[in-house]
Amino acid sequence: MSETISFIVRLPGKPEARDELYSSLVKVLDAMSHEPDFVNTYLHRSTEDPDTLVLYETWACSAQYFVDYHLKKDYRVDYEGKLQSLLKAERTIEWLEPVKAYGR
Repeated sequence: MSETISFIVRLPGKPEARDELYSSLVKVLDAMSHEPDFVNTYLHRSTEDPDTLVLYETWACSAQYFVDYHLKKDYRVDYEGKLQSLLKAERTIEWLEPVKAYGR
């Protein structure tokens, strides 16, 4: 079985940028879903702060490969360039270590 990684991304958006953050992010998600290493992603909105978007992602590659290769893809350039102006605090990425899996 190939290596997989999972992580959570928190995007604390500015209230006035809520719609632009969402639409910009969805464009990236649509494009990345076609990558051969892509496994899945789940986009959530925080119930405590509706301006914060939270992603849970799984990829079939190493964390280092993801950072070195996928974060530099052409379809991310526009998004990454304007991300800081859409956020009220820094984006965080929390890398996860698998412990146990359940499925149907």
